Amino acid sequence: MESDSASVRPEDLEVSVLDLQDVVIDIPHVEDVARRTAVAEGATGELSIVFVDAQKMSEMNSQYRDECGPTDVLSFSIDGLIAGGVQPGDDPPFLIGEVIVCPEVAALQATEGIDSEIDLLVAHGILHLLGFDHDTEESAQVMRGREKRHTGREGARAK
Repeated sequence: MESDSASVRPEDLEVSVLDLQDVVIDIPHVEDVARRTAVAEGATGELSIVFVDAQKMSEMNSQYRDECGPTDVLSFSIDGLIAGGVQPGDDPPFLIGEVIVCPEVAALQATEGIDSEIDLLVAHGILHLLGFDHDTEESAQVMRGREKRHTGREGARAK
């Protein structure tokens, strides 16, 4: 998605957060990071962030990616933003998607503290919802640049 942040206001985006695990999360801060990231990329509508424990993330990783064990973040696009099914500005606001984050995994891989890692994972997941990927070195470089712009740091190089 090409950024059109000049015409997007923070109130054009609704962010909901659901915390289903035990690691302490600063929910208002997460909402702020999510909103700033999505709005800066020109997104409007609704998105949700869900925090789950390692067991639930492992189940989801197996079910949706056919991978064993927990991962740090998963993203699920809902209303076809990438495919062009619903366009920004359509009424009612479209559902951008859902980002699932596992703070237990984030804590294990955090190099600058868990809060910074959660920020990065939330931004990373939202960028996926908005059509960014890291399947080539070029696209990974673009994604890392956007992560840095939104969180002050970039994620690890894709494996």
